[in-house]
Amino acid sequence: MEFYYVRRFDEDLDFVWERFKKKLEEEGFLLIGERIPVAITEGEDGIIADYHLLFICHSELVEELVKIDPNIGALLPCTGFGYRKEDGNYLGVALPSIAWKVAGKKVVEIMEPMEEKLKKIIDSL
Repeated sequence: MEFYYVRRFDEDLDFVWERFKKKLEEEGFLLIGERIPVAITEGEDGIIADYHLLFICHSELVEELVKIDPNIGALLPCTGFGYRKEDGNYLGVALPSIAWKVAGKKVVEIMEPMEEKLKKIIDSL
């Protein structure tokens, strides 16, 4: 099972990225930080450019998670990402229900509805 959800877009990455951020905020997510740590690199599948990272949090959800384990901050925040390839632009999110299994079943159950919301946001772009 993949630990991320990603979609390919024909639209310009910067355009899709800005729409993604706007929709996240409309849904109550906090955008904690944003970076472009990789300008261009070559991977097995070709050139990858303008690698964007977005750190996402939802304060109500964090409160629920902290009640379960105050050390949950070691896994926060959630991550959105985007990049350009020769065949198009890609936008995705990490899936906490997979990546955070180490935190236990209760945390995974809390994260699943949020991750479905993130998928719907990406699909709506």
